[in-house]
Amino acid sequence: MTLLSNLILSFARLIIISLIAVTSSATLSIFCIKKSNIPGLYTVYYGDLEPIYVSEDGGFFIYGDIYKINSNSITNITDLDINKRRSEILKDLHSYKLISFKAEKEEYSVVVFTDVDCGYCRKLHKEIEDYNDIGITIKYAAFPRSGIGSEAFSKMVGAWCSNDKKSSLTKLKNDEDIVISFCEDQPVSKHFVIGKKL
Repeated sequence: MTLLSNLILSFARLIIISLIAVTSSATLSIFCIKKSNIPGLYTVYYGDLEPIYVSEDGGFFIYGDIYKINSNSITNITDLDINKRRSEILKDLHSYKLISFKAEKEEYSVVVFTDVDCGYCRKLHKEIEDYNDIGITIKYAAFPRSGIGSEAFSKMVGAWCSNDKKSSLTKLKNDEDIVISFCEDQPVSKHFVIGKKL
C-alpha cells in the first residue's frame, strides 16, 4: 500500500472510533498531511485545530501532545503545529474587511473577534483609545456569538455595510441603534466561520 492509502486507512479507523464514541453524525475530512519532526510520523489536519499524528504504515495514530526534549528545555510540538494552523487560518482574514481603530504611533496590531452584544467586547471597546495611545491598533473581525442569522449578526452586518463603519460599530457597542443596511460583500459570515475554526 502507498503512504497516502495507509494514512487514509488510518483516518478511516479514526472516523469509525469517533462514530462509535459519539452518537451525533460528524463529518470529518482530511485538510492536509505533512511530515512531522519525528521520522516515520505524519501530521494530519482533519478539521480540528489539533492534528493527529499517524505512523507511516497507517497502523498507529496519536491524538494528543507530542514533546521534543532539548538540551535544557522541552518544546510542545503540538502547540507549535496548532499555532501554525491558526496562522494559516488567519491569512483568510483580509485587512480591508476588518474595522480598524489605528494607533497614531502603531507598534503592535491585534485582530480581535468581537460581538456587539458581548459585555467584555464592549468593555474593550470603551478602552480602545487607551490601547491606541500606547501604540496598539485594534482590528475587529465580526463574531456574532449567537450565530449567522441572529439579531447580533444583523447588527454587525449593518455596521460592516455602513458608510461609517467605525462610528456604527461604536454605536452598537454603546447599545445605540443604527440604520441596518445589508450589502452583498459583507464579511460577517466569513469572519464568523474563520472564528469558529480557531
